[in-house]
Amino acid sequence: MSSVFFVARGVCDRLCERLKCIISYAIKKRSEILVAFLKHSDIIDLMALFLISVILSSITLEYNNKSYEIESKGIDGFTYYNLKDVKKAIGFEVSEESASERFILKYKEKKAIFIPDNQWAVFDSTVVNSPIPPKLKNDKLWLPLPLLNKLFLHFLKLQVRQEGKKLVTREAIHTIKKIVIDPGHGGKDPGAVGLKKFYEKTAALAISKLVAELLEQELGITCILTRDKDVFIPLRKRALIANRAKADLFLSIHCNAHRSREKHGTEVYFLSPAKTTWARAVEARENASIKWETKEQRGEIESILWDLAQAQFLKEANNLAGKLVNSISKSVNTKNRGVKQANFYVLRGAYMPACLLEIEFISNPKGEKNLRSKKFQQKVAQGVLQGVREFKEWYEKSLNY
Repeated sequence: MSSVFFVARGVCDRLCERLKCIISYAIKKRSEILVAFLKHSDIIDLMALFLISVILSSITLEYNNKSYEIESKGIDGFTYYNLKDVKKAIGFEVSEESASERFILKYKEKKAIFIPDNQWAVFDSTVVNSPIPPKLKNDKLWLPLPLLNKLFLHFLKLQVRQEGKKLVTREAIHTIKKIVIDPGHGGKDPGAVGLKKFYEKTAALAISKLVAELLEQELGITCILTRDKDVFIPLRKRALIANRAKADLFLSIHCNAHRSREKHGTEVYFLSPAKTTWARAVEARENASIKWETKEQRGEIESILWDLAQAQFLKEANNLAGKLVNSISKSVNTKNRGVKQANFYVLRGAYMPACLLEIEFISNPKGEKNLRSKKFQQKVAQGVLQGVREFKEWYEKSLNY
């Protein structure tokens, strides 16, 4: 009996040693473990291989205070997860279009589309490039962790991370949750005035309200208006509202103007010294609103500190401006005048990525007519929505992945 015991213990000891070696090798080589170790004929190696393959073939997903077993698989050197098991945990619907080979996932009002071996995925109306594509193996769709994380962010606003033998979910960090929308001018400051006496302040407020409504409905973003009626708000106070609200973005909405009635199109500015004569002219016109304010000056040291704080957001603001001008001009079918830089007073104190949107020239008769139109205003809001959606995807990916 004792000899059997010692033989069994010896086998267990050898098995443990081989497991340690295989685990160490697996950490380095991941999915290559099966191929590499199949050449071993030693029964101990095969037993260890069997046990470790069982261990590595599933992982526990911790979600909503429950644990779910998710089948995992090594494919092309990356770990993939069985979509069917993820479906059981989240509760989304999955349908497959055999003709197009598309897998369509639906959860509440949201949708995602995956195609096996295709790096392009669709989340609602946003197309996303994933360097590691989904795979179809044994009639099962498998997702790599980056795509699984995007799916959780899109459906649940959660991040998913692998920690040891577990997939752990947590609230997404660095997301765009709150935006302050600033309707330009207001009250005693009418802004630019069209030939038909339509005020910039009126157009800016109407568009801002539509933008706020769409962002809240479509993206679940909390929106705060610096003004919701025809009142005067000092330029400095507008940025202060955004800072106190701890907003993630600041958008100041305006209408352009020029002595030439032929000028038309959309342009978006971010904070930086003006580089062109035109940018300096727009800067001077928008900053002219300061004449309505009291003589409250920011100290030199405070100004320097604010400029340094804003400088760290220039990359994000430039990116946001690009996405906004492209999406707005496309939505309203007007000339894309591009991204420009100017030292707008209203943006200088904003401690977050900030842009000033010149929607259209109110000095242009057609532009003024469009700005009065509810249909045009709605299209502008749709353009802003798309621009923010694209920036949100880029921003969160750059910070969270």
